[in-house]
Amino acid sequence: MNPFLNMETHKEEFTQNDMKIYQAIIANPQKVISLSTSKFANEIDVSQPALTRFIKMLGYQKYNDFRSDITAWAATADYQTNSDSHPYFDKLRLLLSEAEKILTDDYMKELCRYILDAKRIFATGMGKSFQPAFLLKSLLRKYGILVNSVALDEIQEIADMLEKDDLLIVFSVSANKELMDKIAESEARILLITTNAANSYRERIDKMLLLPFLPPDPETSSISPVLFDIVVELIDSYIAGAL
Repeated sequence: MNPFLNMETHKEEFTQNDMKIYQAIIANPQKVISLSTSKFANEIDVSQPALTRFIKMLGYQKYNDFRSDITAWAATADYQTNSDSHPYFDKLRLLLSEAEKILTDDYMKELCRYILDAKRIFATGMGKSFQPAFLLKSLLRKYGILVNSVALDEIQEIADMLEKDDLLIVFSVSANKELMDKIAESEARILLITTNAANSYRERIDKMLLLPFLPPDPETSSISPVLFDIVVELIDSYIAGAL
């Protein structure tokens, strides 16, 4: 279990104390490894029962179970960075290792069936996240599959015109509010590809692909958007095999 992704998944349930614990762990995971429950609680100025409740909310029976997952993640990170390569590539290898656990053969086949079931396909994103939308359009064109890549300044108008059999694929690292608010009222099915498990649009989203990220923050990482292009390349590969 990736403890950081697990915390992100539960983030919308956090109390003020939970958020304080979460921020302390993200800022310095090594403290979880080196300190006991009582010492870590004292270090971050929360009660031990508050820390215990936080751990159990994440699905762990004991603090030591959570510590084991943090330790395992740290060991993997240390292994990846103990080399002569550039840190960017070390981090990318770690991220790809996490992504491989999600983007399994069965998952990708099911995802492509879901995409191909749409009457019309549209794709969008903001900034660097618009690139995978355009890439998807370019790659699927060779199969006669039309993907309309829609820029931010057009998305609300297009979204309002979409029908329930249409599919809108949204690439957004953080499920950006400016973008998501523009499409929230659309009748189309929405596939959100993101790293933000705690986004507030779950009721409106038909399907979400949650990708891993490297702590502390996916938005500040130049690596996270690379995964979007990898997902698109995989979609292209699996659709080629399905046709």
